[in-house]
Amino acid sequence: MQKIPLRPVRAITFDLYGTLLDLVASFASGFDEFLNAKGFSGSVDDVVVAWEASYLHESNVDSLLGRPRTPFEIVRRVTLSQLFHKLKIAHNKDDIEQLVTTKATPTLFPDVKEHLTRLQSLGRYQMSLLSNGDLESLDRAVSGLGIPVDSAISAEQAGYYKPHARVYQHAIKELGLPGDRVLHVAAHAWDIRGARATGMAGAYINRNDIPYVDVDGSQADLEVPGLGELADRLTQT
Repeated sequence: MQKIPLRPVRAITFDLYGTLLDLVASFASGFDEFLNAKGFSGSVDDVVVAWEASYLHESNVDSLLGRPRTPFEIVRRVTLSQLFHKLKIAHNKDDIEQLVTTKATPTLFPDVKEHLTRLQSLGRYQMSLLSNGDLESLDRAVSGLGIPVDSAISAEQAGYYKPHARVYQHAIKELGLPGDRVLHVAAHAWDIRGARATGMAGAYINRNDIPYVDVDGSQADLEVPGLGELADRLTQT
């Protein structure tokens, strides 16, 4: 798969969870308090990361079942309970609800606001979230965290979860542009692979120094360690 030139790009979509939103910073404090009270001696950060992997797996299963999409907030709660069962951590429904809501402190990565604002100030790009999150949650995140984007596009609107092609196709339709005029930005190689497979350009934010892997040997159209470097490259394009 050939790389797509970035100069013609006129819209940028950003993944939220793990790309703009720091999941460990958002949930570790609440998890730490709860798990310590349960006598858990493992790494709290690892539990948050395992939960993320679990709800990614479940959302992919959900897309394959051929039934209406299960809301993301339900997927997150069910998979957290499943993970606690696996770890032999006693819990109830109220514990799960509190960990996901009142004990969470949604936190953006430090490079988000400054560098998305830089990109927005260019006046060149439509900027949107493109997330597996439910639309209501995304709108709340944009307003509550002050994320400098113009709109939120949810997998909910497509009826599937990323990396299903329908999600990216819906985003392209919403933006009213050819796929190669849209750049999707994510810290997950699987998300970039999904976007590129539907004709979008893809920028891989390699926050954790994890090599980008696609079985066909192709690479992301752009790979940078953070949003500052993304803004630098697009400003120079």
